[in-house]
Amino acid sequence: MTEPPFRGALTILVVEDEPIVRNIIMKSLVREDYRVLEADSAAEALEVSQTFSGTIDLLIADHTLKTMTGRQVAEQIRQSRPRLKVLHISGLSLEKLEQDGGLMTGAEFLAKPFSPKTLVKKVDQILSKPQDRSASGLSG
Repeated sequence: MTEPPFRGALTILVVEDEPIVRNIIMKSLVREDYRVLEADSAAEALEVSQTFSGTIDLLIADHTLKTMTGRQVAEQIRQSRPRLKVLHISGLSLEKLEQDGGLMTGAEFLAKPFSPKTLVKKVDQILSKPQDRSASGLSG
């Protein structure tokens, strides 16, 4: 898989309430020349999305946050950013996530724990894909 063109022009919002995990994600993405915004809670992620004037290309959201699920955060942000791509991360299995409301339509999933290399490969894969118009609510 080739890396997406112009990584430095792509912005990723990371919402993860575990500081150590968030820091590893941030360092891994910054090292690969992505522009990274961070949030340690659902509320902060929503605020960052509202106040950041540029494009946010990808949301990486932990599924289990204190006040909302990563899916709920993604759904709220997508209301104002319909082209947003989403990567859910969780220590829970996909089966458990399905019991807990599941993943957002069109979202990708990466199970914790993961290596920085695995994370970057997954992010590159997601950002290299053309926009899924049905998942974003866009029409023809």
